[in-house]
Amino acid sequence: MIGELVKLDLKVGTRGYVYPIYLLVALAYGLMVMAFPREYHSLVVPIFLLLEPGMIGFMFVGTTIFAEKKDGTIGALAVTPLDWRGYVLAKTLLMALVSLLAGALIFVLGTRSLDGLPYVLAGTLLVSAVYTLLGIAVSAKYRDLDDYFIPLLGVMALSLLPFAHYHGYLTGEIWKVLYAVPSYPAIYFFSAPFGGVSAENLLWSALGLMVWGVVAYYLARIRFYRYAVEGLR
Repeated sequence: MIGELVKLDLKVGTRGYVYPIYLLVALAYGLMVMAFPREYHSLVVPIFLLLEPGMIGFMFVGTTIFAEKKDGTIGALAVTPLDWRGYVLAKTLLMALVSLLAGALIFVLGTRSLDGLPYVLAGTLLVSAVYTLLGIAVSAKYRDLDDYFIPLLGVMALSLLPFAHYHGYLTGEIWKVLYAVPSYPAIYFFSAPFGGVSAENLLWSALGLMVWGVVAYYLARIRFYRYAVEGLR
């Protein structure tokens, strides 16, 4: 069932240019990274990698849900045997697969190197799943991108703050709360190819993103059913 939903979603998303545009954004990010001197890669690469599977993924999954509300795809979940839980998982799986391709494109094209690519792919997979599920949870309540815009900006701003703390610009004790933001553990994965990240930090980062994945999945299940499935009955 999930495999069929993934194929259907891929076909619809490709026909609507959602996934081609997503990969074009990744290509643009990779070219932008190339423009930076190599000594700046450790700073800019993690930012672009987070923007692609995280922020852009959060926005794109919301966009696809709005489109599917309008064309009746989600409405069908309320009156047919289609499993809405499978829909959520299929959406997450497909976005993760596309994000892996996009993350590899940004890193390999931007740095012109394969060194450290496994760290990037691992971080991309985890952070993409988290932000896709959060995107489903948040966007389920809204009808179009205009309503979704403010939450989108809020998530983007909050997700970028950990970069300032990681690089020492936010030094007060209060800013340690940013460790709870899912983008923070992602920074360790995306910085690992450039050195200075211990195996222990990566392990804790993976654990943190997995916990966030479980939380985000339950949020997505609850809110998607309440607002997108039950709300359309």
